[in-house]
This record gives sequence, C-alpha cells and structure tokens, in this order.
Amino acid sequence: MTKRKRINLPRLILTIFIIAAIVLAAVSVKNIFSLRAEQKALKSTNKQLLAEKAALQQELENVNDFEYIEEQARIQLRLVKPGEILYILEDEDEESADN
Repeated sequence: MTKRKRINLPRLILTIFIIAAIVLAAVSVKNIFSLRAEQKALKSTNKQLLAEKAALQQELENVNDFEYIEEQARIQLRLVKPGEILYILEDEDEESADN
C-alpha cells in the first residue's frame, strides 16, 4: 500500500502568504533605495540651480547699470568710443593651434 500525502490547506495558504509578504518587502526596500538616490540627485541639482539663480539675479541687477552695459558692449560687440583704436591680439591658445 502506498501512502498518500494529504495537502494541508491552511499550511499552504500560510506559506503563499509569507512568500508574497517577503516579495512585497523586497520590492518596497528596492523602491526606498531608488527614491533616496533620486532625492540625493535632485538635491544636488537644486543646489546648482540655486547658485545659477543667484548669479542671474546679480546680473539682472547690473542690467540697468550704465557701466555694466558699456563693459558688455566693449567685450561682446567690440564697440569703441569715438577716437579710440581697437587692437585685437591673438590668444596663445590660438597661436599654438595654428602651429
């Protein structure tokens, strides 16, 4: 005679429930770690953006300053006042790149 094993239904349900709980806990822990990494990256980005905002606010304050406008016109547009002579010298980097 062969013995037949009877399936214990409450034990099977409990085992399935425990396995599901372990899987859910593992997924939750993974999500927590990924969210913490994302939070760290966002804090770093926020810090950079705040520094950029401060620099832009400083530049905004200078926009109405006549001396700042004149300086930017001289640098970016190479404008000169009447009677001035503009000398353009090659940079050392450009000279070494030409050779």
